[in-house]
Amino acid sequence: MTSADLDGDHVTDYVYAGDVLGNVWRFDLTDSDPAKWAASSAPIFKTATGQPITTRVTVSSVLGIGASGQPGVVVSFGTGQQFPQTQVNAATYASAAQALYGVWDWNMAAWNAKGGASAQYASLASPQTVDTTTLLAQSITATAPGSGSVSGYRTLSTNKVCWKGSSACKGGAGSNTQFGWTLPLPSTGNEQVIYSPTTAYGMFLVNTTIPAVSQVLTCDTQPAAGYTMAVSLDSGGAANASFFGDQNGNFVVYNGGIVSGIGLSATGTPSIVTANKWPYLVQQTVGGTGVVTKINPAANGKGKRLTWAKLR
Repeated sequence: MTSADLDGDHVTDYVYAGDVLGNVWRFDLTDSDPAKWAASSAPIFKTATGQPITTRVTVSSVLGIGASGQPGVVVSFGTGQQFPQTQVNAATYASAAQALYGVWDWNMAAWNAKGGASAQYASLASPQTVDTTTLLAQSITATAPGSGSVSGYRTLSTNKVCWKGSSACKGGAGSNTQFGWTLPLPSTGNEQVIYSPTTAYGMFLVNTTIPAVSQVLTCDTQPAAGYTMAVSLDSGGAANASFFGDQNGNFVVYNGGIVSGIGLSATGTPSIVTANKWPYLVQQTVGGTGVVTKINPAANGKGKRLTWAKLR
């Protein structure tokens, strides 16, 4: 579960959570009487078949969603599932192709009625239908070999979300029908999300997992791998500038494209520390070694955290 403080008073207003059936739920905690706290009558979103949500979701305020430029509440997450190793079986994973998602919680009318002028969020009249067909699909446009501690680089598409009810795209409000974005992960290798994501600097950050492969005939094992992905909260695609730096501190591009994923085989939730006034990703790989990556806080400025973060 992830708490959301929509008005900045350090009191939780809503809680969001996913489940193994792929449903995203919202729990309303805005009433002073705990007896009136309640879950939404229906999930605010459901993923495609075979895409369980087994990690924390993130909740962010993203600018420019509403018709008048209001910010919107966007719930972002990845799908996947690891079934633990037992005495007789190796660890197994969800078999379907998995994805990253960013879904707008459009139902903010009740909150806007009580939240005050300083905490208004983009909202639409009921009913609305939000499913995978109403999301913008981004894609991985290229994968390149890496060097050193980085096994590879990924670039992403840069499509723009045409938010429902806004004038974000040409053609007027009638051509704006989308409620968020999705980024399919490659089915080759069964890539998925089993570690909780986080957000920083307007970016959705998550470590993906490509499961280990055992070669029965040779007894060789290809160890688990994965990419550290950084996608724009407002689109699910590449940011305006490169987010990751290389070993020399230069921000990485590939064939002129902005690198949005680096193959670090990292585990857990990405951590950010600051040294000499510059932020770095500090992580541990599947092999147990540490890896430090310089990041660019100016890569994307759209979207801010609505949850709390412990500073280090």
